[in-house]
Amino acid sequence: MLTFNIDGMVPQHFPFKSPIMDYVFKHLKAEHLIKLYQCSKYFYAKFRRNILRHLVLVPFVREETLDPTRTVITASNRVLSTFKDFWITDSFIIRDNSWIRLPELNHCNIKKLEIRRCIRWKEYVILTKSGTVEELKSFGLVFLAPNGDVSASVDHLLGQVPNAKSVEISLAGFSETSCASLLSMKRNTKFSRLVLNIDRIRFLNIEMFTQFLVKNTENDCHVHVAFASFLSGSVPEIYTRRIQAALEAKKNNML
Repeated sequence: MLTFNIDGMVPQHFPFKSPIMDYVFKHLKAEHLIKLYQCSKYFYAKFRRNILRHLVLVPFVREETLDPTRTVITASNRVLSTFKDFWITDSFIIRDNSWIRLPELNHCNIKKLEIRRCIRWKEYVILTKSGTVEELKSFGLVFLAPNGDVSASVDHLLGQVPNAKSVEISLAGFSETSCASLLSMKRNTKFSRLVLNIDRIRFLNIEMFTQFLVKNTENDCHVHVAFASFLSGSVPEIYTRRIQAALEAKKNNML
């Protein structure tokens, strides 16, 4: 990681008044801090915070690469536990399918989050609490309970990423309150790409869900709603046709 030798360093003084510099330091974004690190080792000596732009967890040691721009590391590597105070800025991708506990990353401002394994709700919140995620790909369940009995529904997952424009969820389930929550959800942007593979439809209210899609997708949004293969019968097919018809009617009304 990025380190400097600060032995014998002369204290830095600024021509600005102290309150101005205090304000700058308290409101720094990662991209600003990178520029300051490049200007002077004083800033690294003051903050002592390493920055990773891209972090990827992989299952095989041979793929590991430790680099500030793109760090590829195995989930079993003990070095990973030292990343808890690092600043993760651009993307975090979990390609390791094994069940491991993620380190508590205290500074996450990631724009792309890709999860290919099951994680705990607490971990999902840590990764998304900044509200900066613009692209989400979730291929595993997010467990609300420690014992894994209950998984997060689609409204829980989307509620954590109000600025996401591209979303893909492979195991999208619905609870009794999911459709109402989706319809009342306040989002900061509309979807330009939305792919959902629904595996639980017991509580799916197709009218409310369709209204959510029409309300929160761009006119040229790529929307693909599929249903798990084990959900047999005519209901999934009927639901698919209703969604397609509603989105097509929306496009025609905007012409």
